[in-house]
Amino acid sequence: VWLTLAAGVTAFVPGLSGAEVHTPYLNGFMDLPPGAVFWGNDEPENALTVGCWIIHISSLVEFLVAMGFAWRWADVTSNPKWKGLTWGLLPLHSSGITACTYHLFYNRIPSMVPLQAFLTCVGNTTAAYAAYRIAISNGWKSPAVLETWLGRVGGEGG
Repeated sequence: VWLTLAAGVTAFVPGLSGAEVHTPYLNGFMDLPPGAVFWGNDEPENALTVGCWIIHISSLVEFLVAMGFAWRWADVTSNPKWKGLTWGLLPLHSSGITACTYHLFYNRIPSMVPLQAFLTCVGNTTAAYAAYRIAISNGWKSPAVLETWLGRVGGEGG
């Protein structure tokens, strides 16, 4: 209860007190200095900090590493369904690339937002289906309700 209350206060107080959408984090700590961007105008207020870029890029790299581990695990366990997980995660990785591209151009390409949402939705679906296939291949039996919903008989998946 207290954690929910604290989260609510931190979410509503800045909005009610007139805080700007983009305020300098820690007085601009890790922001690029003015004039550091040499390929156009100075960065707008919605530009990401260096620290935020580090998190974004390292997340993309980390995702590729995890996908590679899943691919290798398929060979280690002789279960090719793990390779399906790698393919199932590809739209989610593409969603992350889309988000970084959107931020790279300072949020000036609005069509990237629905594209990212679409890729996230597709990626969540394909990753869930790939995880389901792995579970079935390892002997998991789905409940009867799920069997009816999926239209399968006997709990064996493809």
